[in-house]
Amino acid sequence: MSTERWFLSTNAKDIGTLYLIFALFSGLLGTAFSVLIRMELSGPGVQYIADNQLYNSIITAHAILMIFFMVNKWRLFNLKFQYSSILCNNQNSNISITENKNNNNSNRNNDDNEIPKYTKIYIENPFNNKNLVSKVSKNQKGVYIWESNNHAYVGHSINLYNRISSYFMPSILKTKARRVLRYFNKHGFQDTNLTIYIMNENSSLDEIVRLEQHFIDTLNPSLNVDLVASSSGYHEPMSQEIREKLRKQRGTPVYIYNAEDFTLLYVFESKQHIYDSINIHHKTLNNCLNGGTIYLDTFFLSLDKIEESENINLLILEELKELVNKTRDTYVIKHPTSISILAKFKDDSSKNLLFPSLTSLANHLKGDRQTIRQYLKGEKSGYYRGKWKFIYKD
Repeated sequence: MSTERWFLSTNAKDIGTLYLIFALFSGLLGTAFSVLIRMELSGPGVQYIADNQLYNSIITAHAILMIFFMVNKWRLFNLKFQYSSILCNNQNSNISITENKNNNNSNRNNDDNEIPKYTKIYIENPFNNKNLVSKVSKNQKGVYIWESNNHAYVGHSINLYNRISSYFMPSILKTKARRVLRYFNKHGFQDTNLTIYIMNENSSLDEIVRLEQHFIDTLNPSLNVDLVASSSGYHEPMSQEIREKLRKQRGTPVYIYNAEDFTLLYVFESKQHIYDSINIHHKTLNNCLNGGTIYLDTFFLSLDKIEESENINLLILEELKELVNKTRDTYVIKHPTSISILAKFKDDSSKNLLFPSLTSLANHLKGDRQTIRQYLKGEKSGYYRGKWKFIYKD
């Protein structure tokens, strides 16, 4: 009975206890191997272990022990090390990180009842700690919980940073499309805390939804309209047109919105679909999806459907391509370090021109950037090409 209890148990506590026992035994054994290896290496010409095959076996056994008990935990250590550096840089912010211990495997035959593994991150006053939210949730998937006084809201996302950040956008809050938005629009984010449950990058959407349902059942959140995970959050069902559109999706869909009022314009079937359709660079797409960058200052891209927006104006692909191309033609790239330059025309101020950057000036005059820069810095005197004088604008 005792043997079955320890060696056939699927209980997490029993397994953990056995792991500690074996770790202690292996630590002693590994230390002994390490001492033997060091003794052998410390005295050249002196053989404490005459059998070379035995020496090689000791080295191999020592390596296996080190790999098993160190590499196994490396991912968790690396994650906590990153978050620890965040804590050191934000000592005035209240943030805590824990790993879930609720994964009791005694019901392994019923995977639907099993709580997926996660790392819990608690952030006080997230509105004023958006940098923390960004650092811990970028490129992560999982569940988030808003808590304010006696109210709570549970949601999930495969792109946590974009999803959480959308709650801070005035254009989203003003829609008041959901109960949680009406609450935040009225009371703001004062006395609001955020808990993020980050899951493994290989977690499926079903696992994420299962964890969301677990917290909904546990907390019974007052700001969730429907206490069913992955529901739309409205009293009315999602339109049949959208359901049909989503049903046909393959891979990970990408949603494109008008950034001004968050009108849904199109749903791409996958990242590859959007690459091929509107010729967006993969780095630009990743910046938009992971960092919340507004594409061409007009389009908001997301891996999650923004449920808070009720505005839907689905375009056919050709219409969207035409809209993107028109926007791209009129788009002016804004470099954060660019300084406007005033080009004064000699003896005729009506021909003066203002350029947003040195590059745009050089392109317009079809001149050399380095030469123009020398005139700007005063390294060359007189007028450029006998006509132009350049001045930086504040």
